[in-house]
Amino acid sequence: MSYRVQRVGSEMQKVLSQIIRELKDPRITEMVSVTEVQVAKDLTTAKVFVSIYGDNNYIQSTFEGLVASSGYIRKELARVFKDMRIVPDVRFVIDNSMEYAQTINKKLDEINIPIDNDGEKNGN
Repeated sequence: MSYRVQRVGSEMQKVLSQIIRELKDPRITEMVSVTEVQVAKDLTTAKVFVSIYGDNNYIQSTFEGLVASSGYIRKELARVFKDMRIVPDVRFVIDNSMEYAQTINKKLDEINIPIDNDGEKNGN
């Protein structure tokens, strides 16, 4: 990935976080964070990974609100990135990496084997 594409993605992540915070849609609340933005090499599309905190109904309604607001969000991106000839088309994806990390941590805690001060395993 080129340096320019990475730089655009990084800057878009910051701007998108701000735009999402300012949205007036009642389905979208403050518990949304933009975790990553992957911009295509030709800068025509951007895959925006969002982490939404809450139960499944809450996550689904917030995600639907984001998708419904994607036209407005793109317009605001065009206002901020006026020097770009093409503003990427925004596509939202739910990022489940936090849930996955919690699941892995739980499993690791379940199989946690206590270790003596000598560095040897207790038990067997």
